[in-house]
Amino acid sequence: MSRRRGSVDTARTKKGDAPARGKPDRAYVVGYGRPPTESRFQPGTSGNPRGRRKGSKNLKTLIRKALTASISIREGTKTRWVSKIEGVVLHQLQSALKGDDRSAMAVIKMAMQMGLLEEPASNAVEDTALSGADERILEELLGRHSAKRR
Repeated sequence: MSRRRGSVDTARTKKGDAPARGKPDRAYVVGYGRPPTESRFQPGTSGNPRGRRKGSKNLKTLIRKALTASISIREGTKTRWVSKIEGVVLHQLQSALKGDDRSAMAVIKMAMQMGLLEEPASNAVEDTALSGADERILEELLGRHSAKRR
């Protein structure tokens, strides 16, 4: 039994070939991935009616919004607007400068986490430089190696 291309098999139709709602068609076969047309979701009705509402915020969004809200701070005679998280950091730093040990440790910990207390990469080159004694030993080893090759 040969099939021609383009012929429609009533038992095997594509998912998108379902008939319009309310018009039963004998060619539509109910099965896996092909529910009866009467029991499908109605147009405009959500599949998860009690799910999260559109526009509702999760905890991460609420915390980000709270920490990035602006507050005014006074520095000397001037007033400027900064985010709340920046205000906390500035306050910790001010307390550390006044002698509060806990604030000082908090500021140092923040600086370490940000990598601000690490030495720059330019010092790494100087650390790898050989001392005079090391250079002499290396030259001696290279001289021995070249003498063996001859």
